[in-house]
Amino acid sequence: MNYNYDTPEQAIISLENAYSKMDIANVIASKDFITEAKITLQRADFEFNQATIAETAKLLELSLIENIQNNGFPDFTNVNRQFSEISEIDNDLYFLEESLEYENGDTYSNIVFLTIKDRKWKVVMTEEK
Repeated sequence: MNYNYDTPEQAIISLENAYSKMDIANVIASKDFITEAKITLQRADFEFNQATIAETAKLLELSLIENIQNNGFPDFTNVNRQFSEISEIDNDLYFLEESLEYENGDTYSNIVFLTIKDRKWKVVMTEEK
């Protein structure tokens, strides 16, 4: 399967497709763990340096893998998506809202944080709204 990171929406869909295909390598490739680590450390009001960021990023990646091993891959097949306009937070960090509607009528709304580096978008983290 081809994954596309040319737009924020395509990056999100690529991550969700990787989950649905149980493609752990591309789940990981779709994410920006370094930026997620920075946000996590800032929110915890923790002093950090490059080494702490790198360690935290690796722990976040390992935590994601462990969560998938323990709980399975989420399934995004046959889901209808709607995206809000993207907004910039600062320094190549953006967010948008994604609304998901499944065939059974379940709906979810998420805030998705993204980065762009070298003209490729990556998902940083998703927070349920």
